[in-house]
Amino acid sequence: MKFTELSACELAGGTVTEWSAHTELTPDHWAVDHRPLTYEHEALVTRAADAETHGRRQTDWLGAAFEVEGELDQNAMERTLLIWTVRHEAFRTTVTMDIDIHGDPRPTRRTATPEMVSVQRRFHGRVADHDIDAHLGDVFDSRVTSLVWPHCTVMTVNDASTGTGRPTCFRVVFAADHSVMDAYSMLLSINELQRIYESEAANHRVEAPAVGSHVDYSSANRCVGEQIDTAHPALAQWHGFFAESDGRFPRLGMPLTETLSAVADSARPIGRRQRGSAEVVATADEAAAVEAACRAAGHSIQTGIVAGLALAHQELTGDRRLRAVMPMHTRHEPQFVESVGWYVGLGPLDVDLSSAETLSDALSVAAAATRSAKTLARLPFPRFAQLLDITQEPQFVVSYLDLRMVPGAAHWPDWRAQTIRSATHSDSEVYVWIARTPTGITVSTRHPDSDAAAASIRRLIDTTFTIIASVVDGDAGRGLAPDPLPGRDERRPA
Repeated sequence: MKFTELSACELAGGTVTEWSAHTELTPDHWAVDHRPLTYEHEALVTRAADAETHGRRQTDWLGAAFEVEGELDQNAMERTLLIWTVRHEAFRTTVTMDIDIHGDPRPTRRTATPEMVSVQRRFHGRVADHDIDAHLGDVFDSRVTSLVWPHCTVMTVNDASTGTGRPTCFRVVFAADHSVMDAYSMLLSINELQRIYESEAANHRVEAPAVGSHVDYSSANRCVGEQIDTAHPALAQWHGFFAESDGRFPRLGMPLTETLSAVADSARPIGRRQRGSAEVVATADEAAAVEAACRAAGHSIQTGIVAGLALAHQELTGDRRLRAVMPMHTRHEPQFVESVGWYVGLGPLDVDLSSAETLSDALSVAAAATRSAKTLARLPFPRFAQLLDITQEPQFVVSYLDLRMVPGAAHWPDWRAQTIRSATHSDSEVYVWIARTPTGITVSTRHPDSDAAAASIRRLIDTTFTIIASVVDGDAGRGLAPDPLPGRDERRPA
């Protein structure tokens, strides 16, 4: 499953309809909901409000695009989106910025009841192939924000002429603010929308089981955070992590900008809208071979990939320590497994290969580092950031997701499903998302908009999966000699 900006989807044009939740009362007239926001949600809203006071609009949305077989049934789609919106309370809650007794803005949660919600449609007419990506992107950027409800917008594109000989179908493209949606939510929603629409179009409604509410999760998450103080043992771990990089998030130790002469000769400014890549690096069979090799050594494929990344980083930078931030899901209770919301924690990933002499040693070190990151990710990082006075955003982020068991995953190729994200502006952030799906392993990235950054990330990914291939080939016991393993310069994905 590739994760890209909308412009990389190469959608066909067609008749566009916009769908969004609606209530007769505006959110500032909804009842106050005293369940607190998560620290992450509060920080996102506060940043967005601050940006607006300076004349900027901050968008941070996630979504997906996929095909649905058959002609679009407008009424069935309206019923589908209403069922979806009512089922997930995250879609029916919002934040208004009120003023506290000190005259400062204060985020206040407000939540609509299911009975208050309806779905509105807005016809955009026909949009040509060469305009469709920009048109949808403009709608999402102008509609989807953490400050204005609804926080999710759905677009349908029908009567598209793909020229592929595929059966009649239409495309659904949706975007939701990050405050109400994470990576798993994107993927869960693809299947849920498909299944609800299928039953509604056939006039055969199937009642979906109840799911937990992200609003309830928010209360529990906040309660956990309030119990963290300066004596909490996890604070010392985060403090040590930041101390290694002068109180800041670690960065990828590879070139991200061109030399001054190259910049001077370039008409394209550096450090503006980020760019990225998405590619398949292993087939299902190749991924199974990697997993078998890792299991034979007593480890998971996630550990193998983290070890490969650390070894590649060492080979390319000479640094025997890979330091990054690793997002982990926090859907640890059954009622939240299929709930739409933002269930993500951050853990400090510190893979120190200084004492490793073999690839097996590297696997053990990577396993311990991943376990440590996973443990700390269960606790709300923003609370630690408050205590440590950390205001910077993460600079180097590595994510691994095994998506094979996500409902509908086996059908993603048939549905031509792809996850999407809003544009990001940064001259320093590097994100690497590694996903295992039923069809193999994909790597998606975003990084500064420079040829130097693109080349660095390309080398990092290529070298990582060349090393992983060497493990599959039986080199797990080879010593970590200073010389690179044979064939490292070849672009040979696992």
